[in-house]
Amino acid sequence: MEFSNILFYAFVGIAAIIGISFIFSCFVITQQNTKRVVERFGKFVSIRSAGFTLKFGWFDSASEAISLRTQQFDVSELTYTKTGTSVTISAQVQYRVDENDESVRNAFYKLANPEAQIQSHVSSAIRSKVPTMSLEEVQTNQRGIASHVKTELTETMRQYGYIIEDVLVTKADPDAAIVKANNDKYASEQAKQTAANLAEAQYTQTVRAAEANRDAMKAHGQGIALERAAITEGFEKSIKALEGAVQGANPQDVLTLIAFQQWVEAQVKIGADSGSKVIFLNGNPGSSNDIMAALRQTLLSSAEAAAPTSAAS
Repeated sequence: MEFSNILFYAFVGIAAIIGISFIFSCFVITQQNTKRVVERFGKFVSIRSAGFTLKFGWFDSASEAISLRTQQFDVSELTYTKTGTSVTISAQVQYRVDENDESVRNAFYKLANPEAQIQSHVSSAIRSKVPTMSLEEVQTNQRGIASHVKTELTETMRQYGYIIEDVLVTKADPDAAIVKANNDKYASEQAKQTAANLAEAQYTQTVRAAEANRDAMKAHGQGIALERAAITEGFEKSIKALEGAVQGANPQDVLTLIAFQQWVEAQVKIGADSGSKVIFLNGNPGSSNDIMAALRQTLLSSAEAAAPTSAAS
């Protein structure tokens, strides 16, 4: 084979390889939920959506896939409340590239590091919001902080083609010394409240015991009064019965007899009680008469003292 023929076949082979390579370089395959930017000699040409498209071979270049999926990253920012208390705000930011071609173009050309840019704006928004709040407001209104950060981010990142899906403030942790001081303060307040409750309970218990004692004494007094009334009524019936049964007996005799009977019953009860003290009684046979006379004299003296005095002496 002549050398010229070899060169010809070599040229044809190289041309075929170049042609096939050029054809394949015209293919652009874009995955779902992504887009590509096509440039020609470094100049923007078009945005390619998901699927199979063509470009002008080696003269056009397609960028890496630009994801349209929602992405998330964490931010932690140390700042101060309006009272000067240090607090660390932890947040999660969810964002994505807008689907329209203009937003994709802005996201590709305007931001080299979108996550760092978003993080800077989040930190700025947190530092502008938290210093207007107290520590209690920061911890109870984390949703308000997140809303403020999202509003700031949405306005800023829209011009770069990004959509802020959501901002979540997950923690608002003050310095450990502040936490300890607050816990000590709470424990002190609880101790004071407990002491006040115990004092109130003691007071109530004392008052209730005094009221119960008062009511008991009142009931006891009423019982004694009722008992004396019943005894008096019994005496009255006994006197009338004895006057009717014993001819010539006067009320003083009847009272003396009843008093003696009560005295004898008292001695019997004292003797029957195992805890009673030793009592010495007069064993003289005439002692009963003496006791009767003494009781009668006592009753007569009481009657004379109770009788109304004469107006004229």
